[in-house]
Amino acid sequence: MTALLILGPFICVWAIAAIFYFMGRRRANQLRLAEISFSQSVQNRFTSMIMDRPKTWLSVKSRNSEDVARSMGLVDLQPCTSCKGLSEADPNQIFVSPPVNGWVVVFGEALPDPQLDIDNFFKFLSDMSERLGHVQYFHGNQGLGHHAWVKLIERQVVRAYVWIGETAWNQGSLTIAEKKSGMSAFDYFDDDGDDYRNWEIVRHNVEQLPLLASIWSIDPIVLFDMSVRVKPGWIGRFSIKRPKKN
Repeated sequence: MTALLILGPFICVWAIAAIFYFMGRRRANQLRLAEISFSQSVQNRFTSMIMDRPKTWLSVKSRNSEDVARSMGLVDLQPCTSCKGLSEADPNQIFVSPPVNGWVVVFGEALPDPQLDIDNFFKFLSDMSERLGHVQYFHGNQGLGHHAWVKLIERQVVRAYVWIGETAWNQGSLTIAEKKSGMSAFDYFDDDGDDYRNWEIVRHNVEQLPLLASIWSIDPIVLFDMSVRVKPGWIGRFSIKRPKKN
């Protein structure tokens, strides 16, 4: 009993120290991944690595990838590492990443393309935001120059910009993140696709999209980090087939 009274305070101190140590390790890893996301967004946006990013993706504020997958209504769900999800998913499948810094990345060719139907595109994002809360959508087609970035919280559109050869959706003011990324937005009915200067703006927007994503939430390039690639996410498909993208 005497020994317990003597050793008790030391045990408590060691236990508290261990808790703070592991909390510090976890926070350090989160900061490292955030630095990877931001720095690689800057360093690699003009290199071939940008081609490895998905062309279209969602960022969902969540720490539970299974909950995201089920809330999206995906069926035939199977656990899948980021490594396999990045390389082996077929066109009809949707990959839901493991959570990274409080965000889950969702990508796959079955995600909606605003070029096909802007009204259905809006409805899809509104439905996803109603189910998931904070949802962000990013799309960049280097070949056509089409691009989009949308942020919704609880079905409320915070910011939306979609350019598909013309401005199809421009809602909300240009955000600080867009300004810091050097991005521009054409207004409705602007003569936005006829001269070289405007096409340079379009190209620049597509190239800066990962940087904007890293400021708003997370750049999918972080999924290539080895500490994330081995973690389990989920892969599934929508119960109703969506129109194919061009």
